[in-house]
Amino acid sequence: MAGSPFDLTGRVALITGGAQGLGESIAELFALHGAQVALADIHWEQVAATAERLAVTCDAEVEAFACDVRDNENVLRCVDAVLDRFTQIDVLVNNAGIHRRVDPLDWDAGDVAAIIEVNLHGCFQMASAVGRQMVDRRSGSIINMSALGGGVIGLGRSGSAYGMTKGAIVSLTRDLAAEWGRYGVRVNALAPGWIRTPMTTALQENEARAATMLERVPLGRWGEPADVAAAALFLASEAASYITGLTIPVDGGAANVIAFP
Repeated sequence: MAGSPFDLTGRVALITGGAQGLGESIAELFALHGAQVALADIHWEQVAATAERLAVTCDAEVEAFACDVRDNENVLRCVDAVLDRFTQIDVLVNNAGIHRRVDPLDWDAGDVAAIIEVNLHGCFQMASAVGRQMVDRRSGSIINMSALGGGVIGLGRSGSAYGMTKGAIVSLTRDLAAEWGRYGVRVNALAPGWIRTPMTTALQENEARAATMLERVPLGRWGEPADVAAAALFLASEAASYITGLTIPVDGGAANVIAFP
C-alpha cells in the first residue's frame, strides 16, 4: 500500500468496541493497510482473543486494552496505556455502543441511562481524552459511530432512546470539527444502516422482517461489516484530508433514495 492515499503505515489507531462486529472488521482493514491497532473493549477475554488473532492473520501490531467507556477515569487510564505502548494516537474510532428497545410511553430509566452512558457519554469522554493529545500534536482523525436510525432518519420501532444518542453524535461530530479543525484534527461520523453484525442478529433471523427491510434498501442487500470498515479507512486516511464535520451514511441508499419498481 506504500504510496497509496489509504496507506496507514506509521499511524496508530485506537478502536473502541473492538472485540467483535464493526470494531473487529475496522481493525482488520486498518491493520492490513499498515496501521498499528489498539483494540479497546469492556469484554477483556474476547478483545484479547480478537487482537491476538488479527496480529497473526494481518501480520501487524494489534494489542488489546480493557476499557469501560462509561467511566471517564477508566477511559483516561486506557488512553494513557495506549500512549505508553504506542507513543501517539493518530486515529480514534468511537465504535463502542449498545442498543435496547425502549417504548417512549412505557420506559425503564435504567435502560435509557445505559444507552446514554455508553453511546453518548462514552463517545464524548473518549473523544476528549484522545483529542487532547491530537490537538497538542496538531494532527488526527476521529471517526464517531452514529446510525441510520436517529443519526439520519427516524425509524420508530421503540428506537427513540437509541436514536436520541445517535443524533447527538452527529451534533457532537460537527461541533468537535469546528473546535479542532484549526489544530489539524478532523472529526467525522459514519451512519451504518442494516449491517450483518451481532447487534442485528434478531432481525437477520426474522425472514419476514428482514425482507421488509430490504425492500427499503435500493441496493437490495444487507450491508457487511467490511462496507463500514472501508468507509472508516477512507475517513482515517489522507484521501479524506479535506473532509471534516461530515456524517456519511453507509446504508445501501436507504436514507437518500426512493426506488420505484
